[in-house]
Amino acid sequence: MAIIAMMAAPSFGNLVARKQLDTTARDFALIFGETRGQAISLRKPITLKLACPTETDSITAETKVVCPANTATSFSWISPRDDIELTSDAIDVVFSGLGTAKQREKLIDNPVCNPDPPVSPTPCDTNPADNPRKIPQIVPLEFTLCNVKIGESRTIHVSKVGTVDAITTGTCS
Repeated sequence: MAIIAMMAAPSFGNLVARKQLDTTARDFALIFGETRGQAISLRKPITLKLACPTETDSITAETKVVCPANTATSFSWISPRDDIELTSDAIDVVFSGLGTAKQREKLIDNPVCNPDPPVSPTPCDTNPADNPRKIPQIVPLEFTLCNVKIGESRTIHVSKVGTVDAITTGTCS
């Protein structure tokens, strides 16, 4: 019995971690529906914030994440578990008053400004209005939660109309 118990203990731990990842992914998917519903009912844009500021405790010097309270126009989400983290871009999602998810963008380095091999002067130096140093890049409405301990992930796919299309299983990258 002891040998069987020793063999089953690690797989039981992974089973618990997998269920926690599934639950966190479902809860995360539900916040999209809640945010979208709020936008539709109020007929105005609502933002789902995926990153919260950190604060340092003046007494203990401990740094912790502090999300602002949800308001009528803004919801916040961070992983409730330390072992599960959002590994995709934590760029806010804005739902319009019709419930559609607006396209997300992030700024990346303009490859024209840093050509390989380097040239001098670069097009950014000669014409910065037409060649800015940073350019927008579209970020898909896919959100990956990863549990590094078990090496598994769940990806939440949100459609342009703002609904959750699917939650898929994968590995952490």
